[in-house]
Formats: sequence, structure tokens, C-alpha cells
Amino acid sequence: MRVLALLFVAAVCVGQTPPAPPVSQELLRLARLRHAASRLFDKLPNITCTLSIERSYRLNTTRKFQLIDNLRLEVALIDGKELYAWPGSKRFEDRDLVELVGTDGAIGDGDFAVHAKSILFSGRTTLKFVGDETRDGRLVGKWQYRYPIETSQYMVRIRPLEGMVGYSGFLYEDAANHDLLRIEMDIDEIPGHLPLRSGRKIITYERVRIGETSLLLPSESEMTLIHAKGTESLNRTVFSSCRQFTGESTLTFDEPAPGAPAPGPTVAWSLPGGLAVQLKTKSDLNLVTSAVGDQISFAVAKDASSGKQVWLPSGAQVEGRIASLDCPKAPVQHCFALIRLESFSFANKEGAIRASMESPSMDQQFILMATARRAILSQTQRIFLAPPEGSGSVFVKGAKWPKSSVSVWRTVKEPGGK
Repeated sequence: MRVLALLFVAAVCVGQTPPAPPVSQELLRLARLRHAASRLFDKLPNITCTLSIERSYRLNTTRKFQLIDNLRLEVALIDGKELYAWPGSKRFEDRDLVELVGTDGAIGDGDFAVHAKSILFSGRTTLKFVGDETRDGRLVGKWQYRYPIETSQYMVRIRPLEGMVGYSGFLYEDAANHDLLRIEMDIDEIPGHLPLRSGRKIITYERVRIGETSLLLPSESEMTLIHAKGTESLNRTVFSSCRQFTGESTLTFDEPAPGAPAPGPTVAWSLPGGLAVQLKTKSDLNLVTSAVGDQISFAVAKDASSGKQVWLPSGAQVEGRIASLDCPKAPVQHCFALIRLESFSFANKEGAIRASMESPSMDQQFILMATARRAILSQTQRIFLAPPEGSGSVFVKGAKWPKSSVSVWRTVKEPGGK
């Protein structure tokens, strides 16, 4: 009986194990935030958006920012990876964004979802709830976080140098539905070899309807870098025209005349070097509101022939792109644009084109600017006055490059080409 009594007492003691302490409200709220974010970020379809990027700099924090350029790009989130391309390109490329746009100003990536997922789900950050506050009439939860350099995946590139940096900041959520609203990132751990004093990035998010689905996507971001010598770079980015990416590209031509034979399969067509091609713009182009990366459509004005061979018939479509742009307002409003031709198509043929603009010359384009010519030339970037091979420089008084403007280009012989 004594043995049975001891067993009974032991069983009672086991059954009375103290319950686990209650989960704190902060942990519950963090779990809800992560759950809401995972439902959105883990199920994002392949999406592409247009990026409008304004890059500026100033020599020190007491000066005003000076515009470097405006860029237009396409960004795609494909299988969780961010890829970039110029507008109208047939494919997105897995290449460094700096290589695509150049190093003249600040540029950054990761805004689509990479930074948010790293902060919320990597397990390398510490998150602390600060409290609720009201912003724009909305109750917002504020979280403080830290991402140390030892485990950071945030790469900063200041060519030719690069390195991982540590950062900290605040994350804001909608207190009602736990949507991510804003991320503030302050770079505060910098490796000694990087010529950088500090950096800051702010990303804001909003709901966007794509088809029948409401998705949480970035709406804009701002990045500031203060370099070792005190110069400051500023990058403002706006996301727009977001849509689902299907990975399919098609070329659309005018309807054929009744009874005309249907075009056959697409044929790759190569142009010889030294071919003179006369082009006219297909529409008015406001250069003041344009951006580097924007496409320009031309039509071949007359048959481009060599010997008895017509290489580009009249009416063939040629696509170009703005490679550099400057639109000062003084001494009068004027614009310079560096243009590069990229592709052509006609009937069932298509191919790449590289050419230099021969006319109108810069003297011919300046013909109406006699009184302001000297002042304009004194401040013009050399690239517009002496464009590199395979490009052309356009000057307009005011802002508009009008429809049907005619220019003559000569194709550049490619290595190993004709």
C-alpha cells in the first residue's frame, strides 16, 4: 500500500506542472505582423513596375542639390528576385543595376521586397515594439530594429569598391491590419575601405490592385549617401504602372491589306556597316518631361540601299533610346539629348542597329540660337557636343522635339560584321 501511495503522489506532482508563462503582447503583435507580411510577400506573383528615378548631388550639406539625371527603368520581381531592364526591352537581365544605369549618381535595389523580408524573416535582426502613434489619421505601430554588419546582406557599391554595411531604423505597420507601411534604414556600420560617412533609405508601401488581387507594393523610396569627402548623393524613386509579368513579348504590326500574304516566320536581319539611313520621328517628344531610358520611335523616311539591295525599306520601324539628357532653363529653355538606336523591324524581319548621326550637324541645329549660342556652349556637357560612336546628339530650343523631324544616320561596322 505504501508503494501505491508513493506512486499516486508522484502522479499528482507530474499532473501539477506549472503552466508556461503567457506570451507577451509584443510577441503576439510581432507574430501578427510577420504573418501578414508572409501572406503577402510569399505569394507575390511575378510583377513588373515602371521606375522613375531622379538622381541629384551636392558638394556639402549646406548647398542645394543639383540634378544629375532622370531615369526610367522597368523592375520585375520574378521568382522572388529583382531584375531590371530599360522600358520596352524584350527581356529582363540578371545584372548589377549600377552596370545598367552608370555610376554618375546614387542607385539602389532591394526595394520591392528584399529589404522587408530580410528585416522581418532573416532571424538576424532584433525587433522591439516602440508604441502606437497616429499618422495621417491612421493608427500606426512603430518598431525599432537592428541589423548588425556581422550578419548583414546589404551591399553598398561605390565603384570600384563594395562592402556589406550594418544598419538600424524603424518599421511602421498599420495597427488595424498589420500591413507594412514604411521602412527607415540608417547605415551606421561601415567597413573602413568604403569611402562613405553615412547613408539613409526610406521605403513606403501601399496597396495596389492588379487584376482581382490587392497587393502590397512599394510606392516610392528615397536614398541618401554622404561620401567620405562630404559630397552627398540623393536618389528619389517612384513606382508606377505595376502589372503582372507573363514573360511573353510580342511585336504588333499594322493590319495587312486585304488579300496580302501573311508574313512568314521572323527572320534575323543584319545591316552592313556604312549604310546611310534617313529617319523621321513618329511623334512629338517633350524632352523636359522625358527621362534617360525612354524609348523613341522612328520611321525610315526612304529606302536605305547599298548597291541594288534595299536593307531598310521606307516605313520600317526603328527604335532608339535616350542615353543622356540635359534641359537647362538658362540662358533660355533648351535641351540636349544623346540618342542611341537599338533595333528595327519590317515585314517579318528584325535586328539590331548601331549607327552614328551625321545630320543635322550641331551647327545646323544651332541656327536659330545665334544670340544665346555662346552662353549655351559654355555650359554644355562635352558628350553632347562630341557624341561617342554609335550615337547622335539632338538639340532643341524649348522642350519639344517635333514629330517628323528628319535625321540621317550611318551604321557602324560591328567587329566581325559586314
